[in-house]
Amino acid sequence: MLCFALSATAFAQATVEGLRSHYNVDGTNAWIDESRAQVPLLPPAPVVTPVAIQALGAGAVWSQSDAGQGWIGRTVALGQFGELVFSEFDTATDRAQLVSGIDAMPLAPLWSDPQVWTSQDARVEASAQNAVFVSCRQIPVSGVTGPRNIIITRYGTANSTPNWTYQFPVPSYGPARALVSRDGSKIMAGMLDTLGALRLAIFDPFSGVPVYTATLPAGPQLRSLLLSDDGSTLYWATSSTCTLWDVATRTTIATYALFNSLDCHAISGNGRVFAYGGFNKLDIFERQAGGGYAHIHQMTLPGQTVCGRIDISADGSTLVAGFNHWDFNLSVTIQALDIPSRQLTMSETVTGAGTFQNIVSDIAVADDGQRFVVGLWGDELGLVPELRLYRRFQNTPVHTYDYPGSVYDVDISSDGSRVVAGTKAVHANTYAGGGSIELYRFEDEDFVVKGIPRLGDKVRFTLGGSAPLSPCFLINAPRPGIATVLHGIGGALYLDRTTMVTRPIGVADANGQVTYQYDLPTSPSSIGVPTFFQGFTLVPRQFSESWMRVTVLP
Repeated sequence: MLCFALSATAFAQATVEGLRSHYNVDGTNAWIDESRAQVPLLPPAPVVTPVAIQALGAGAVWSQSDAGQGWIGRTVALGQFGELVFSEFDTATDRAQLVSGIDAMPLAPLWSDPQVWTSQDARVEASAQNAVFVSCRQIPVSGVTGPRNIIITRYGTANSTPNWTYQFPVPSYGPARALVSRDGSKIMAGMLDTLGALRLAIFDPFSGVPVYTATLPAGPQLRSLLLSDDGSTLYWATSSTCTLWDVATRTTIATYALFNSLDCHAISGNGRVFAYGGFNKLDIFERQAGGGYAHIHQMTLPGQTVCGRIDISADGSTLVAGFNHWDFNLSVTIQALDIPSRQLTMSETVTGAGTFQNIVSDIAVADDGQRFVVGLWGDELGLVPELRLYRRFQNTPVHTYDYPGSVYDVDISSDGSRVVAGTKAVHANTYAGGGSIELYRFEDEDFVVKGIPRLGDKVRFTLGGSAPLSPCFLINAPRPGIATVLHGIGGALYLDRTTMVTRPIGVADANGQVTYQYDLPTSPSSIGVPTFFQGFTLVPRQFSESWMRVTVLP
């Protein structure tokens, strides 16, 4: 289990905007209320101790504490194949920030963009394949309450200056979201206006002038707004219906009545599968050859249970659902379903103790559905670790990480190798500020890279798994290749054989590891260009199981 430690530096008491989240269920609806109040500033959130951050192996890559600033890790996103971590803070020291996924502690964010202190309900999204980052924040028209302006901001990697910013022409009392496709080519934003209509705007990544806007019927509630990874299908749910909308033709594909519209909805990467949850059940629909959708399966769970969160893998193979047991709000059930066969692949129920509510806060699934991460609020007595990493065919977690507070948001890289979590320093039910952002490796790795890959700088590779004093080599290529097994060599080569370059990097130490400083290119033409790396040892003769992608930053 991961250990945490508080800074020993003196801490001066002050006040900060404290957030309290409370889960409500009345038998026909389930929702989270959030309230804010000025509260004493807590000591800095715990940070992962250096001994817990290893050069190789599963566990923490880095940890960022609020350091006494009082912010809460409420929204996080992994971009550019897990190389970059995007987040925004809206409870204290309000700002958006971007951090390198291969940075080493103490962290040095690539940039931070300060926001006005009244900003609230910030949500961030990131392109899985490229450096396209989008924030949606709400800022009161005047004062700290009342109608709010909805601000959409698109960022890149160069600096904190936004690529563009867009403000919806009318304010809102309701929810708003910004969404981005996997390749970053399409950005969409939506908000519920004061008349109960969905205001929609579509952008390309280069301009804040919408290429298309629409005002669509919705109703008094907007429970979900989702975009398929390929950017083809928009999904939204109101209090009584869910709608699928073709982005290319800008027409409605289908609308379905919902008898219990809760805040748990998901859509697959190509828009072929969608699902929504309710009390004791979850319904799954799949697109048919004729163009419409058909109901293909219903997951059920008896007792006083309600679906809290859902995610579907990009390839549409796997659905993961989290059910809350609302009799005492202490137990949760996590289940994974193989969609083609309609068979459960895993199920786990965990139960906490005390007066705090333990619910599923978020779920994120890797593209192929083989790995996923679940975040919980956790229980008062600490019986249920809040961050849980699973495999598709295993009931118990591969790893768990116990926090003193609650996990609010999680994300997982497309290949499932990296997990990021945003947390609150104390339980969600408590009025308080403070929190952290943590990045993890899903499992052991024998080849890793550390540092900020800026133009002309250095990064540090560590290769393990060899015999002591074995000669070791670094392989790099401009592109990956088809996994190739070579006679007499262990493992597989994952890089392109026709363009790869091999260089000696020294001999392994007594622990079978070697570290090598690699000089990044200095030409500006290298910015944004990825290079792929893999390790090789002579004793034994083998390729590293892990391979890395490093993209040069400005």
